[in-house]
Amino acid sequence: MSEEIENRRDTRRCVYLGEGIKVYIKDLDEVRSIHGEITDISPWGCNIYIADQKLATYPKKGDTIKIFYNTREKKTFTCKGRVAYVISKLIDDIKYLRYGIEIINEYITKPEVANIKYYDIPDIFTPHCWCGDAFFFQEKIIFKVKSLHSNGMVLLTSARNKTLLPNLELQLKVSIPALDEFIVNTKIAQVTNSTKANEKDKYYVHVNFENKNTKFLQVFVEYVLFCGVEVTPKELRENNLPVDIIENSLSHYYAMDKFDLEKVYELRKIGLFEEIPKIISESVVENESNQNDDPYRDKFDEYSRQLICKVGKKAVACLRIIYNHQNQEKTELNEFCESIPDWLSTKKFVEVSRFAWDKDYRESDVFINMIRQVVRIVIESGHTHIVTSSPEPLKPLYTKVGFQALEIPWKEKYSDIKKKETLLFLDAKGILAGEIVIEKFIWNKIYSRVANYLGISMKE
Repeated sequence: MSEEIENRRDTRRCVYLGEGIKVYIKDLDEVRSIHGEITDISPWGCNIYIADQKLATYPKKGDTIKIFYNTREKKTFTCKGRVAYVISKLIDDIKYLRYGIEIINEYITKPEVANIKYYDIPDIFTPHCWCGDAFFFQEKIIFKVKSLHSNGMVLLTSARNKTLLPNLELQLKVSIPALDEFIVNTKIAQVTNSTKANEKDKYYVHVNFENKNTKFLQVFVEYVLFCGVEVTPKELRENNLPVDIIENSLSHYYAMDKFDLEKVYELRKIGLFEEIPKIISESVVENESNQNDDPYRDKFDEYSRQLICKVGKKAVACLRIIYNHQNQEKTELNEFCESIPDWLSTKKFVEVSRFAWDKDYRESDVFINMIRQVVRIVIESGHTHIVTSSPEPLKPLYTKVGFQALEIPWKEKYSDIKKKETLLFLDAKGILAGEIVIEKFIWNKIYSRVANYLGISMKE
């Protein structure tokens, strides 16, 4: 017996003959079938005892065989093995042949496996899952979820769990922290030893999904993004993972220092939807050279709160909320438009502009979540209306969430640049109070949450 086989045998889990796993050994063509019993087992090999009837058809050393076994739930599974050795044993006056079997794993030889893209979960955020032992041990097997791919997961478990055979089905209960729990049906593809020093007594268990649970994958993808894994929704889609709602991956905060402001300016460089006009009003003529050294900054940033949206650790969208306090010198609308309507000048309105959105994070619900945050901030700060200048790509989104056209002409000196934009306003307080009817989906997605948070009741 080789040293490698001896070491594997020493690490197997053993039971007595008569309380092991009943199996049938068959040749590759499944012509002959011989009854046997597994008495010790590991993911790489096992010992199978067969009553010695002096049959010429018994497998020989070096033969490849199929092993059919049953779980406690009376389900039959199969895996391939190679006969490493055959030893004759006498137990209770009965002659047995003890077959040493090396499990053959064909998963790693499949060409599609080499192209699988794995997304590793940081240890601090690792979800867990568990299942019952499939055979005779009355215990739970607990796993850490180490990575996700479109067809399955890679799990980490203790090396004491010996019954994780290739092709065995596991019904896992997966717990994703702070989100949800799911029952996920999987099949073991392969088991490997961890080579990390701090995981020397651990196995990596590669499992494939038996049937894809779209809701589970969607929630898990949100969690992957939340954990700060360096991947974009676009890349996840390209690797056959569902990305639609990423709300639970998002966090929002104000730019508080120069480092946050740099993130804002960088996002504007890559994610703005409109051309930035050069401010040429008399109020900044003396300072014009300073104001326009960087086209992505202007005087209105001084009166604004910069709201940033992050996915995990990455800033992916931003906008500014301009608090003009009815001072026309601080009003962006007054800078570019002929005049502010009297009815609007009497309202407590803020202005939203410079909405920048990383292209790799579009086609998701970032916009809706940003609007929800803005509406909450506006109402909490004692304002009622929001005014914005929408470039064409954003206009359908703004109108979808309740913005209406504001018919004000642009000043002639800005008309060529601003003609592709539309002035819009939103009566945020009117919508929350039920005075303005909004589409039910949008109400539920944005405004009902804000109304509940602020304790605002709709008028009958």
